[in-house]
Amino acid sequence: MRIVFSFLLVFALFIPLKAFSAGGNNHAAIFLGPTKTDSSTEPTAGIEFEYRLPMMNKLIGVGVVAERIFSDHAANLFLAGAVVHPWKALKFNLFYGQERADGHSDSLFRVGAGYDFHYKRLSYGPVFNIDSVGGHTTQVAGITLGMGF
Repeated sequence: MRIVFSFLLVFALFIPLKAFSAGGNNHAAIFLGPTKTDSSTEPTAGIEFEYRLPMMNKLIGVGVVAERIFSDHAANLFLAGAVVHPWKALKFNLFYGQERADGHSDSLFRVGAGYDFHYKRLSYGPVFNIDSVGGHTTQVAGITLGMGF
């Protein structure tokens, strides 16, 4: 799993810097918000990166997400998937990945939606995701703060 985390870190940090200097279709953001399960609500923070594909008027993007759920049994999430932008700054996402907690790993499936408000290259906006992991469903809501380049 360290290899996956290392790959995500390199992808999220170094590839956007290269694309920034060349001018690209990239968006990097941080996420802050709660993760709600049946029994608890825990603070969550993460980073995300999306590359908008240059076809179909940039309708589709591909991205990666890394999140940390801060709880007594802290969990790390690593996801990759697709983002669809059907209208203005509205976005729908579909991600698949892993949740690592307490020395074990479970597959995770995420579906969600958000809306990005833009000010020049900066963005901010609400996001809501539903995660299915280990036979349980969680709700993840919060705000993203990012930059397009």
